Amino acid sequence: MEKYVYGVDIGGTNIKFGLFSIPKMELIQKHENSTPLTNHETSVFTLVAETINKINKENNIEISQVEGVGIAVPCPVKNGYVEKCPNLKWEKLDIHSSLSNYLPSGIKIAVSNDANIAAYGENQSLEIPHKNAIFYTLGTGVGGGIIIDGEILEGRTGAGGEIGHMHVFEGTEPCSCGLSGCLEQVCGTSAILKKARELSLIYPTQLNLEKLTVKDVFDYAKSGDTVAMKVVNRIGEYMAISASILSVSLDPDIFIIGGGISKAGDILIDTIKKHYINHARFGTGDIPFVLAKTGNDAGIIGAAYYVAKKNT
Repeated sequence: MEKYVYGVDIGGTNIKFGLFSIPKMELIQKHENSTPLTNHETSVFTLVAETINKINKENNIEISQVEGVGIAVPCPVKNGYVEKCPNLKWEKLDIHSSLSNYLPSGIKIAVSNDANIAAYGENQSLEIPHKNAIFYTLGTGVGGGIIIDGEILEGRTGAGGEIGHMHVFEGTEPCSCGLSGCLEQVCGTSAILKKARELSLIYPTQLNLEKLTVKDVFDYAKSGDTVAMKVVNRIGEYMAISASILSVSLDPDIFIIGGGISKAGDILIDTIKKHYINHARFGTGDIPFVLAKTGNDAGIIGAAYYVAKKNT
């Protein structure tokens, strides 16, 4: 009898589901629901269980064939426990226990932070997964995930992998975390657009500042626009600084760059590499940088692989 696992990516807006066969980890079906608006401590888990039953029925799968459910959540988590999750209005919640109340006993549940899970999914999706990988996710904010010896590094409280809040420059303007000088203050969406507007007061540019997007910045950098090139160069340098710090701390096999900003493609990777060589120490200068490839499916893929591994 064939066995299956689910990867579930729980966000503040949507909840994504992926049904995978094991051990080949073939994606059978994807599904997406809107996240309930209220009573998250019960409604989210009710929806997850109901959707799993719905997908099972559509695929003629008995619940006894489901080996496990992997969960990605948008907040720090340690051993399945969340101290606080503002996007879902969770406080002091044991996700393992909460979800197990809605599923038959015997189904394995594995939980981790969404960026950590995305890191796991991206690494497992490589032709040859690495034992040690660092994943950046560049978007509105800057997040990340760290894989060491094949395991997600959660740290003492679950804050492991908060790469966006590494101190990489001296600044006075406060970050969303309350401090200053964070990587996110250079490489997050609002920081990129703000810098482009600042530089446009000094240098000539063809950027449309009234309808400016991050995609515009990278596209115009490719065509040689002075402001756009300076902004992209700045992103690359501070990414390289942070990577060089992580290199001498964790010595990874690979850096994987994901998130919406990574859609800029080779110009982003090439710029980071150019600066990384100048900042790397000891034998870490040859660590490769690659673009993430699973896109919006990273969460469900990572969650499915994560729980599948817990079952072995």
